Amino acid sequence: MFIFLLGSFYPIIATGLWASPAEFRYDLKPGGTATGEVTVKNIGNETVNVTVERKRLLMDSIHLEYSDKGIANWITINDNTTFTLKPGESRKITFTVKAPSKINYSDAVGALVIRGLPVVENVTGGTQITHGVELVVPIRVELPGPIIESLELINHKAPLILLSFIPGEFVYELRNNGTVQANMTGSVEIKGLARHNIPIEGVVYPEDNYTLVERWTPRWIDLGLYKVDTTIKYGRFQAVRTITT
Repeated sequence: MFIFLLGSFYPIIATGLWASPAEFRYDLKPGGTATGEVTVKNIGNETVNVTVERKRLLMDSIHLEYSDKGIANWITINDNTTFTLKPGESRKITFTVKAPSKINYSDAVGALVIRGLPVVENVTGGTQITHGVELVVPIRVELPGPIIESLELINHKAPLILLSFIPGEFVYELRNNGTVQANMTGSVEIKGLARHNIPIEGVVYPEDNYTLVERWTPRWIDLGLYKVDTTIKYGRFQAVRTITT
């Protein structure tokens, strides 16, 4: 069993493991390099085997996935990627980010994925369940170049029938065909006997597909036909472009 945590501007903590800083941001030119250092500490009561990997983050409203492509290949971990920490011990991990000399997008997000598993003594008989922990330290890189904001709605679906007190899902498949991140806001407006507004927010990085799932639970008074209008506004810094359904 793994516990997943994404970084913020504060140290990230999970059962038995702590990492700081929790996020890195760099502005690089093509071919440019930057270095960083993250401290991992065992704050639990058990000795932990730790592994560190470099990954590209693929995130949407329901998935957190990793890829070995793109920015993952820009990151070099300069220290051992497997080690053991006793309770109270810490280890510094240094890394280098080197941007390609040629790149067709300006925003990218990778990560150091830090996993910890307690050291298990040999046991005989029975079944032993080991609980691990996973910390995700994002590495966000901005590169100069043309700013192209282009978010495409590939597919969307809504439930044909909704029953009172049973959640319905509105699903939108999006792809960022631009060169910069698309910060999304907007709403799903449900019009029937009463009106309901479901807010939308999220971020789609260049070349990424994104599954947006919004849920709505009708009340007993929400009977009859309904109409759904969806508005997704997006942009790198300001939401200046619009997708409607």
